[in-house]
Amino acid sequence: MLQVMALAMLPVAGNFAGAVLAEMAPGSDRWRNRALHAAVGVVFAVVAVEIMPEALAVLEGWEIAGAFLLGGTAYLGVQWFTERRTTGTNRMWMIYLAVATDLFGDGLLIGAGTSVTASLGLVLAVGQVLADIPEGAASVLTFRANDIGRRNRLLLSASFAIPALIGAAMSYLTLRNQSDAAQTAALVATAGLFSVAAFEDIIVEAHEASDDTRASTVALLVGFALFVLVSAGLG
Repeated sequence: MLQVMALAMLPVAGNFAGAVLAEMAPGSDRWRNRALHAAVGVVFAVVAVEIMPEALAVLEGWEIAGAFLLGGTAYLGVQWFTERRTTGTNRMWMIYLAVATDLFGDGLLIGAGTSVTASLGLVLAVGQVLADIPEGAASVLTFRANDIGRRNRLLLSASFAIPALIGAAMSYLTLRNQSDAAQTAALVATAGLFSVAAFEDIIVEAHEASDDTRASTVALLVGFALFVLVSAGLG
């Protein structure tokens, strides 16, 4: 369990590193727009490269569809609850929710991977570090755009450790003695969470920025490509 918790902190460290980098960057819509697009590109890569190929090798089509729908619907439920409880800076909190969901998903991936082998958990954890750097930067730039002070911005970034640790613990304790099909279905449900968060909140926030150009799309493509290269390098 201690190993799982330590591995789950690697994506958190990547997210916080992105937050620190954002604190040193200009507080402009351009930087925030690019960071959000890069984050979406990484999310797409996680789903397409790490999760779905494994799912297609283990699960039937209807099982993949059901697990994906379950994960996506769960995110929509949390999104609905958050929208009813927030006002004014609602979009900022939806970005916070999207990033927290991604960190929770990272924890799920790491816990499920470690339940199979410790080495798989390590590969997944290191691979997620790259995914979370642009997300950490984008979240801080969004907080800054909503006039949140630096101390509170960093505290909010540090709080992302909570969903990552919860996801890792839940996944490891629940799945370590389960079948390959159950473990893979949990990963597909995580993909549903990732995908809805990316489409419904992260990319919407990015397109609301005044400096949305073709360079934004390039940032998305670069985020996807970098994650694929890192994933391939880790085997």
